[in-house]
Amino acid sequence: MSWQYSYNSNNTARYTLGEYTNPINKTLICVGINPSTATPNKLDRTLNKVKAIAMNQKYVNWIMLNVYPQRATNPSNLHKRCNKQLHNTNLNEIRNILITFSNSDILFAYGNLIDKRPYLKVCLTDILNLISAVQFSGNFYCIERTKKGNPVHPLYQKTNCSLINY
Repeated sequence: MSWQYSYNSNNTARYTLGEYTNPINKTLICVGINPSTATPNKLDRTLNKVKAIAMNQKYVNWIMLNVYPQRATNPSNLHKRCNKQLHNTNLNEIRNILITFSNSDILFAYGNLIDKRPYLKVCLTDILNLISAVQFSGNFYCIERTKKGNPVHPLYQKTNCSLINY
C-alpha cells in the first residue's frame, strides 16, 4: 500500500490522506468537515473508521478529503472566516484526486458540523460544483442522515454499516 498525503508547509492544513494500491482500483473517497492531527501510519479514530468502512464495503483504496482543510481537533477552533488560499488549494487537491482515482465513489460524512461556520456550506457547494465540472461518474453515498438532513459523521457508525444514496 502507498500513502496519499498532502498538507501545507506549516502543517496547519491537510488536503488529502489515504491508502491505495493502484489508483485504478475501486476507491472510496470520504468527504468530512475538517482534518484533525492524523498522518500516515498514525491515523486517528475517524480515519480508522473510514478505512474499516471502506474495506468492509470491498473498496481497495480509501482517501479522506474535507470540506475545509484547516487542522483543528475541535471544530469550534476553525477560522472565523474562510481562508481563500487554503480553500483554493483544497479544491485543486480534490480535483487531482477525482482525476487520479477515477474508479471511485464518494461518501459524504460531514455531519451537522457543516453549520459550524457559514462559509462551510459555500466550500461544500464549490466542491460539488467541482465534482460536476470534472464529470465524476461514481456514486454518491452517506451512511445515514442526521435529523437536520446532513450525512452523519462516520466515527460512531458501525464498520459494517450500509451505504445509502446521498
